Amino acid sequence: MQHFWYRIKMMLRTRSAVFWAVLFPIFLGMVFYFMFGNLGNAEQFSEVPVGVILEKENDIFIELLKETEMEEGLNMFEVYEYDSKEKAEDAMQKKEICGYILVKGEDFSLVVKKMDISSSLIKTFLDQYKQNYLMIEDVAKNKPEQMEKLITSLDSDEGVAVENISLKGQDKSPYTQYFYALLAMACLIASMVGLENGLKIQADLSAVGARRNVAPTGKMQQIMTDFFASLFIYCIMMTGVLAVLVFVYKQDFGNNTGFILLGTWAGSFVGLAAGNMMAVVFKGSKTKKEGLNVAFFMTSSFLGGLQWGDITYVLEKNCSVINRINPATLIVNAFKSLAVFGDYKQYAVNMITLLAIGVLLLIISILKLRRTKYASL
Repeated sequence: MQHFWYRIKMMLRTRSAVFWAVLFPIFLGMVFYFMFGNLGNAEQFSEVPVGVILEKENDIFIELLKETEMEEGLNMFEVYEYDSKEKAEDAMQKKEICGYILVKGEDFSLVVKKMDISSSLIKTFLDQYKQNYLMIEDVAKNKPEQMEKLITSLDSDEGVAVENISLKGQDKSPYTQYFYALLAMACLIASMVGLENGLKIQADLSAVGARRNVAPTGKMQQIMTDFFASLFIYCIMMTGVLAVLVFVYKQDFGNNTGFILLGTWAGSFVGLAAGNMMAVVFKGSKTKKEGLNVAFFMTSSFLGGLQWGDITYVLEKNCSVINRINPATLIVNAFKSLAVFGDYKQYAVNMITLLAIGVLLLIISILKLRRTKYASL
């Protein structure tokens, strides 16, 4: 326990760690606030213009698309019907519609110009429609006696064919994703602390490491004490960063700020584990490892949308596996799934994946350190 508090004091005395973990994200958040603050407040939700191309008739789908409401008295979509892809594509390029749906009976394909709140709403509508259609098809095939009950349920207010999506009290600004990416970067900057922990337990890289390797305390205990002491103080720092974004920069992360906070803690866990792994696995000088570490969290943040918000959509179309394993993207997608749609299931999937990556990196670090031997100390 004494070593635990000692590591916390050492971290707080490291000015570079405090600057990069707290002051830099707050400063960058201030830049985003002045860049996007007024733009976000100026944009009010209106009907999403969407095009439809019917290659096969589906009157029920068109009717539902037109009648689905965002809230009472406000339809979710403004529907335009086209008889060719060329006309729909031309309308999308002119920004008359956000995207268009190609309807082939019960098969659909969605084409959008960019991934934002409007295109996400269209996709959510399609996903919900397909889910309900498959449910009806399954019941009709396997339990036809339950069809009447199912139809009644779908026609009632408790279960309609397309679930209404309420954005009241939730994130409405397309610019908030940059603050999500900022939080993700702040989490991954923890890798700098993890790197320092890894360097200070290696005898060939520091005098402190040499002394610690001849200490009676087991190496495993030292590693875990360093890790959890750093995680404890870094989670407090991330709580402070989130508080500044919410109370000073007035960012609305929806009604799930507690889950956002848990997400930053999970991200900090991964950042620390990644830094620790780079310190013990990769060979080279301290300077080389620090450069590699900076490249890691900056590249991950870029792929998560910090500099270019649409990059996650581009990657989803061309190399979706990156979005499934990149820590910053997992953090951003978890936050967006909560703040925009209140999707706890998708949030949980992203968080579990994130923690699994962190645990894997930590295990690699421990195994590598335990196998490391020195000819002399």
